Amino acid sequence: MKLETWAYVDGIDEAVSFYQKVFGAKISTEGTWKNDNGTYEICAFELDDGTSFSLAERKGESAIEGEVNTGNIMQMCLLYKKEDLPKLEKAYELLKEGANIRHPLQSAAWTSHTCDLIDKYGLRWCLMVW
Repeated sequence: MKLETWAYVDGIDEAVSFYQKVFGAKISTEGTWKNDNGTYEICAFELDDGTSFSLAERKGESAIEGEVNTGNIMQMCLLYKKEDLPKLEKAYELLKEGANIRHPLQSAAWTSHTCDLIDKYGLRWCLMVW
């Protein structure tokens, strides 16, 4: 069994570029589909540690009528090794642009670095040294 994470966003093409920059993510040819006009329907990302996640366009058939993408139902939590702290800090700096920062990057009882934010696309993120 394998768990895949899919997030639905408005403006997938801009979001694809954004997350590529934030995480240095590579677009996977497997699991990525484009519409006839060249825009993304679904984009699958691979991170350098083998982790993956996918984005899909929220509009159209993927939208749930009347629902608002608020970031409070599910959280994407990325766990970094201590030696990868510069990657975490870079991701945080990029993600916080236009974000609702619930907890800025700080230390906590369980880790030297952690944050909690809802990015400009409505996705909730936790970045943490683990």
